Amino acid sequence: MTVPEENRPKTDPADVTPDRREDEPPRPPGGTGRTLREALEEAHVRPDDYAEE
Repeated sequence: MTVPEENRPKTDPADVTPDRREDEPPRPPGGTGRTLREALEEAHVRPDDYAEE
């Protein structure tokens, strides 16, 4: 059984929401024109991270 949204306990908003990781250099605003492969490499995503079904 589910609880209607209006009856769910509310959480307090976070005081600080980081927009990036501290160990990463700041990125320029807007699109950078990089390819999907470059974006995945930058995000450290590898094909081995996913199982084939």
